[in-house]
Amino acid sequence: MKKALLIANPKSGKQRIQTALFTIVDRLTSAGYTPTVALTMHRGHATELAAQARDFDLLVCTGGDGTLNEVISGVLAAKIDKPIGYIPLGSTNDFAGSLGIPSDLNEALEGIVSGTPHPIDVGSFNGRVFMDVGLLGIFSRTCYETPQDMKNTLGFLAYVLEGIKEVPTVHPIPLRIETGDRTYEGEYLACVVSNSRKLGGVVSLGEDKVDLSDGLFELLLVEKEKTPLQLHGYIHALRTADLTAEGMTFVSVPSLKITSADDQPWTLDGERADWPGEAEIKVIPRAVSLLMI
Repeated sequence: MKKALLIANPKSGKQRIQTALFTIVDRLTSAGYTPTVALTMHRGHATELAAQARDFDLLVCTGGDGTLNEVISGVLAAKIDKPIGYIPLGSTNDFAGSLGIPSDLNEALEGIVSGTPHPIDVGSFNGRVFMDVGLLGIFSRTCYETPQDMKNTLGFLAYVLEGIKEVPTVHPIPLRIETGDRTYEGEYLACVVSNSRKLGGVVSLGEDKVDLSDGLFELLLVEKEKTPLQLHGYIHALRTADLTAEGMTFVSVPSLKITSADDQPWTLDGERADWPGEAEIKVIPRAVSLLMI
């Protein structure tokens, strides 16, 4: 029989793996695989486990987007070229939603055992892998400071509530962003670099705006507001995903260099990312493939 490695985060999404594990193992076995289950024990453990997956015929990851990030980091570091099956059992699963991977357990499993590999781009932030979104400014701290039990209980609402609490304490960040053909410079409330149709659990973008395998990032910049009316325009733009409000920039770029005198941390795929005030952000085109219908 073929061998499958299942890397599972036992703490993601209300600990749903506890009830889903038998179903996953049973479906993989029925599809002709001998499953090996590896539970993550600490941050970065999924990366270590994925780097040892060379001798398996199938690699499956279950948990949230952060767990998938670690698995992708592991296979890229080990130069393992095989498709990954993803079962989203996290709190918000933004990236799974971008890809169209169903949240229903049985449907996600069907995509793994009967689907085909779909290549996706991956990002590099000063050499650190991310596959979904990098955030700086509003909603950035929210992603890594919101308690896990609050995320489990409230899901998407937790990010919104914590983000609203954060707004009064966020100060504009001085940034210089070089994209190759253009340079942006000023004070910004937010900088978002993403390869996702859902930005930080807040903004949903259509397929016409985002292609996950086109070798490009989407860059969103939100300038410091000049008036209360402009801030209201930002809120409306984020709510409707019409990112054309005055003071907002939304463009697609293959790479960028960002410098700042302010070194407040970024969030990459929901995890804190410290930086020295300078970052090279690049797209690794079609770096990995995910199994889905």
